[in-house]
Amino acid sequence: NVMATDEAGKTAMDLAKGYGHTACVALLKEAMSQAIEEACASAASKVLLSGHTGLRANLMGEYKMEEERVNEYPLYKKAKEDHYIFRTKRGRWMVAEERAHVDGNLGWIHTQGAAQLPTSEGV
Repeated sequence: NVMATDEAGKTAMDLAKGYGHTACVALLKEAMSQAIEEACASAASKVLLSGHTGLRANLMGEYKMEEERVNEYPLYKKAKEDHYIFRTKRGRWMVAEERAHVDGNLGWIHTQGAAQLPTSEGV
């Protein structure tokens, strides 16, 4: 998995860059780009967020994929509201209450770990 991270959250790409392995970096970039494109091509057009009650219950509902990508992955928006599901720079999927939070990599609800898509098994 080219998206895997070590305990410090570093990808193979980060590690290769740190040690100056330019050939390895080029290969990893190509593999990562291909993996991202494949993931995006198979992404669901809608995501249903459910199960949370209480303070953040307003974030539950159906989100539709936008044309825009954030951190190279699909951005989902809740109809008639300024709520978004996006993939963070660290690979977690997060729910933000406003567009500015997406740009700031901020949100309220997130997956426990990195995942290719918000619909990935175990998310």
